[in-house]
Amino acid sequence: MPFAISLSLSFLSEWLQRRPHGRPAHSATFILCAGLAGCQMDGVGLENNGKKDEIKMPSTAIEETYGGDSGAEITLLLRKGAAGLYEGPARDVRDGAVLGVGELGNNQVRLRVKNVGPGLAGVVAQVTAAKGRNAALIVSYLPPAETASIAAIPPAQRPPLLNLASAATGGDVFNLASDEIDSATEGVKAAAPAGHKKVSALVPADFSQSDATRLGNALWNSGNTFMGLGRYGASDQSADIFTKNRPLIQSAEIVVILGNTPEIGAVASAARSAAIPGQALVGTNNWPQSVYATPAVTGAFIATDDTQSSGLIAERYQRHFNRPLTTYGSYGYDAMAIASGLIRSQGPQAITAGNLRNKVGFRGTTGLFRFNATGQVERRMVINTINDGKLKVSTQPSQSF
Repeated sequence: MPFAISLSLSFLSEWLQRRPHGRPAHSATFILCAGLAGCQMDGVGLENNGKKDEIKMPSTAIEETYGGDSGAEITLLLRKGAAGLYEGPARDVRDGAVLGVGELGNNQVRLRVKNVGPGLAGVVAQVTAAKGRNAALIVSYLPPAETASIAAIPPAQRPPLLNLASAATGGDVFNLASDEIDSATEGVKAAAPAGHKKVSALVPADFSQSDATRLGNALWNSGNTFMGLGRYGASDQSADIFTKNRPLIQSAEIVVILGNTPEIGAVASAARSAAIPGQALVGTNNWPQSVYATPAVTGAFIATDDTQSSGLIAERYQRHFNRPLTTYGSYGYDAMAIASGLIRSQGPQAITAGNLRNKVGFRGTTGLFRFNATGQVERRMVINTINDGKLKVSTQPSQSF
């Protein structure tokens, strides 16, 4: 039977408005639903989980464990920075997961945070140890090589992997983080809602072959015809880009531009210089905001994550960790929401590839998402267009798949 993690938004909104001023929020923001009905608000918050509401992070010199003392283990694999501390996205993932297990674990889930030292040998050792402890799930935010080394381990020899870093492939590997390819795919769907369009892509010179294959497959699978992929260099001028990619630009009904540097403005100008009637331009959530002021990108479609629900935990994250919630903090929270919901409903054995791939999907602080057959995340994103140098919401995401 499929399961869906979802937010009871109206309940939470009303509850937050009615609760006494200054009282900490303890209600769980995620609930487990069979299909889309039969929901029950059964979670408890930080204090009810035997934790003080003001989370006190242990020293990173010792092992970090959070949640129920005898609950099912979720192993979180991270890498410390040069100073011996979790830094940047790794720190945010850890803190989001800590908040998530405190609010949603109901003493049935234990989060064990493990530092993966330099090199690949420590990765295999940590995974083997997690398997030996009967961990129900591995969650990781690690560099690509380390992530790939986990994915390469046969599923029978490790728990399922919920990856929060760059996408990886392998048996029982599930990629929660969205990237510019996801954004580009959703942007194309908005530009061609019925499909059947000719789509060309322009990408940076260092765009990997694996990403190129993934992008092409995604565009084909969206019902469009992928005309091919052209590349642009950091020093290329608009005229050079057009000359090198003229056939791709002139044959396309939709031009997708990927990248995260100011050169995107020149690439967009090259595409617009073809003056193809009705040709649409699609950008990604990786574009720097400075590019929005370029006249050539006016009207471009850009799909972004649905962050509306992140406000439900943003205040508590800020209060506990003394900094704003980030996307990676939300990913950490959502990872624990998925695990906690399944474990609370059916026990540790419920974290299976089948349940993680359910077609109904999950609703978290990062919006509505699900995992496809290859373990890639599919999200319902907000569709924006660029006007007057700013993103303006064009279409809110669908509430179901």
